[in-house]
Amino acid sequence: MSGSRQRSNNELVKWVREKSGNNAGIRSVHYGLYNQGATCYLNSVLQVLSMTTEIHDRLESGSKTTDDELKTLFKYLKEATGRTEDITESLEVENGEKALREVTQQLEMLWCSLDSNVNVHFKVHLQGDAADCLVRILRKISPRASEVFKGERTDAIKCCKGHTINEDIDPFWYLSLSLEDTSDPSTAHSVERGFERIFRSRVLDGDAVYCNVCGEETKATCESEMVSYPQILSLLIKRFILDNNTKSHFKSNRCVDVPRKLQRNHMKYEVYAVVNHTGSVSGGHYTASVLSHEDGAWYEFDDANVYKIEEQPFAESETFSSSTAYLLMYREAPKHDQVVSNRDEDAIQIVYPGQTQETMHQRGGQGDKCPTCKRTTLWISLIVVICVLVLILVVVLPIVLIK
Repeated sequence: MSGSRQRSNNELVKWVREKSGNNAGIRSVHYGLYNQGATCYLNSVLQVLSMTTEIHDRLESGSKTTDDELKTLFKYLKEATGRTEDITESLEVENGEKALREVTQQLEMLWCSLDSNVNVHFKVHLQGDAADCLVRILRKISPRASEVFKGERTDAIKCCKGHTINEDIDPFWYLSLSLEDTSDPSTAHSVERGFERIFRSRVLDGDAVYCNVCGEETKATCESEMVSYPQILSLLIKRFILDNNTKSHFKSNRCVDVPRKLQRNHMKYEVYAVVNHTGSVSGGHYTASVLSHEDGAWYEFDDANVYKIEEQPFAESETFSSSTAYLLMYREAPKHDQVVSNRDEDAIQIVYPGQTQETMHQRGGQGDKCPTCKRTTLWISLIVVICVLVLILVVVLPIVLIK
């Protein structure tokens, strides 16, 4: 990729960056990725994966080319802004671009032959989808690494009496949330309710279904459930919608309320990354908002530009609204029973479930004494008693006997 092409950006990307106001932010310690030319969709996904530490140790060396490229890239991103030429070759992204480039060169030669005084520079910019890119990467890397994102759900068709007529198990990389519901489109769409709606029982329209147990045709319902929970849960906001009248797609910019936490049965998740899309169906720009595991702050990854977000998501509420959120990434919530609360020069205070900072201060800042501390105190008391008895035997008893 030539240097002139690396430096070039289309006008839409420039406009998005000017409107985003990222230049007013605080410079980040994290590093971005250079845009090869409309590869913002790839850069956003790679930045999310670079912050998904759950897969880093699972990437195999020497067995899969894509695994090696990702490991090298993630290591490099800790020190400097990265390039994606090697990873795009591994993902075969270059093939489609090369074919269009050949056509462009032929058109350029034809145009120049018509007018030698005209100097035309064609630029090839292939639009891509971030969700499709994520799936492509997951299918390329080793199964041990990709299984972090893989889940399974069942779709069961049941008769009105609850007998199972048919049941399918479908693996998934992400779950899709529809923005087309019965609520007011001018209001924000709840991601949490949309997630729950996936598993809600619904009546099937159309003809009745024959049930072998009942021995007759009956109305049927469809019930879905997650049977294999992924460690990383990905949710796709279906912003690109098909218009049945025009038979063409359009983009919905409806706001969505993104919750910090999601729960399904026993599994709890916490959001750590959001891939955003700005623009329309025909052209747009992708960025990624990611929670840093280093300082616990959210950062905006806009190709080579990385900035700490000034108005941190979830700073004042358990949800935040977004009209650009496209791909939501949730990781499995930690299952520890205690967390380190305060650290001073002499000791670490531990807060147990149900214990507040106020109760700790009321108890002198020490919290509940652990069982080990109680046993230690008991042993000290016992040793003191033994020493007193020995003193009595050695000193007092001889004096009594002499008298």
